Amino acid sequence: MKSINYPGLLERALKMVVKDALNYAKINGLGDNTHFYITFRTRDPGVVIPDFLRMRYPEMMTIVLQYSYSNLNVSDEEFGVTLTFDGRPFYIRIPYDSMVEFKDPSVDFMLQFHPQTQMDAGNDLELPLDADSPKPAQDDGRIISLDDYRKHRKG
Repeated sequence: MKSINYPGLLERALKMVVKDALNYAKINGLGDNTHFYITFRTRDPGVVIPDFLRMRYPEMMTIVLQYSYSNLNVSDEEFGVTLTFDGRPFYIRIPYDSMVEFKDPSVDFMLQFHPQTQMDAGNDLELPLDADSPKPAQDDGRIISLDDYRKHRKG
């Protein structure tokens, strides 16, 4: 018989605290000093950020929700928001499962999360090969000419 995964239950409950705080900010806005620092893993499945940010932050990134954000959308599994990077607005999407930390320094509040290790090749960065990955095929010395597959035209 399996035991109850209390750490997993607690982590899920704490992510709902983040969801509720984001919903509150969506409906009521943030107060004068309130701001959220959200650190997340940039390569986790479901994370949507511009490629230039993923290259700049290949592992983790922290965003700040305070003054200049818009289009805050909150769902049961993720949130999305428009933020400005390099002077241009970008809509990003962050699953709660990719969060590492949530802070509201205005009230000295912080939550830390321990996301499961997941690697996703759904971006333009090359992932390291692990020992179980199939090895590239060895060159057997054969040369294949593309001319063999082209239609020959008579001119």
